[in-house]
Amino acid sequence: MKRRIPLALVSISLLIFTQLSQAQLQQSKLSTEAARPVPDFFFGIQSGLPDLWPIIPVYNVRLHDTRTSWSDMNPAKGVYDWSVVDRWIAASQKQGAGPILYTFSQTPQWASSNPNDQSCRYGPGECDPPDDLNPDGSGPNQHWKDFVTALAKHAGGPNQIRYWEMWNEPANAFFWTGTYAQLVRMSKDAREIILSIDPKAKLLTPPDPFILHFYQKAWKGYADAGGLQYADIIALHGGVGTYPPQCGDYPESAEFVTVAEQLKTFLASYGVYKPIWDTEGDWGPTDKDCFTDPDLQTAFLGQYYILHRSEGIRRIFWYSYFGFSALYNPTTNQLTKAGVAYQQVHDWMLGNALSNRCSTQGTIWSCPFIGPNGYQAEAVWDTAETCKNGACQTINYQVESRFIQYRTLAGETIAVSNHQVPIGAKPILLENKTGQPLHAQPRSPRVPRLPDLTD
Repeated sequence: MKRRIPLALVSISLLIFTQLSQAQLQQSKLSTEAARPVPDFFFGIQSGLPDLWPIIPVYNVRLHDTRTSWSDMNPAKGVYDWSVVDRWIAASQKQGAGPILYTFSQTPQWASSNPNDQSCRYGPGECDPPDDLNPDGSGPNQHWKDFVTALAKHAGGPNQIRYWEMWNEPANAFFWTGTYAQLVRMSKDAREIILSIDPKAKLLTPPDPFILHFYQKAWKGYADAGGLQYADIIALHGGVGTYPPQCGDYPESAEFVTVAEQLKTFLASYGVYKPIWDTEGDWGPTDKDCFTDPDLQTAFLGQYYILHRSEGIRRIFWYSYFGFSALYNPTTNQLTKAGVAYQQVHDWMLGNALSNRCSTQGTIWSCPFIGPNGYQAEAVWDTAETCKNGACQTINYQVESRFIQYRTLAGETIAVSNHQVPIGAKPILLENKTGQPLHAQPRSPRVPRLPDLTD
């Protein structure tokens, strides 16, 4: 069914956007994307089970690590098992979510060019290219074509899978041992097949991080082989952890600003100015860097989402709902502190627009928002402060007289006293008045959708 965008919400979008003159945009270098009101589809997620739909607002799901890989759904030549992907589609449709993002990965062992390769993370031979695709990209590539055709015919289209992401993190040899030429050929073939079945589908680049030279080299290899031309959207994995990880050397959300700027500069060198999605946003594994403090994780998430918007990232898919960088604890059936923070940041941002890029004065970050009916807000935090054992350091921060209250990542709304507020690692949102929420309840994503330039 075609989605209708209410005229009232479109009017709000235009009103907020036109409040920013071209001079302001140029002065602040605020991207056109960041200056738009934050849409519902900015908030996506990766979750492990279709029957355990998130109790937080999410508008798109990403299918990866969801038992929907090539090897899962094509266990033998000409044999397909759509049972799990059908459950995901049904769950997404039931919740009124937007079209699904599907990530290709994992060559079936029967089709692998190295079927006994034990170095692959998910199973023997699953990180190797198909056996009918030569290293220079020549060959029939029929195994791949058959699977892409079958999946796109079965599950492609509106309210099903509309976004297709090429091969998860090919820079890592445990995910991909093939050549760039092979990956580009697979991208080219997938694009031709999928668009012939669903002309409105969008293709994404193979997603990799951009924080280390190792990954940047992989981006260059794929771009030099001509791969960027076969994508409508640039897929990034926006990790900001340090390498090698050391206990106490925590990831910093502010590093994402550098990552995003470097990526945009890299893409511009190839004449590429396409939308960027972060299809795996998270704080990374904690087993080595010891980043386990719930308050610091909460601070990270709050900063991370706001800075993504400031950098003009069109969508984030948090990785993941439970398990890795968890927002939910299935044992207690409760949101984690970070999950509560996700809910709050969603409410802060949805339908409001940045009026300028986030900026710093020393260690203090500030990000100004505007909304309908004269609403003004500013997210602020101080990266010099930290949290430990349930307590978070703060400093007193002088605020402008227009701000009468502030909201916290725990969901509190507190009156400003004597033009001062406490700020720490966790962002707070200063407000000149109470904003009008655009959602009805946490579980209900059935809210008006702002137009998506990539739809």
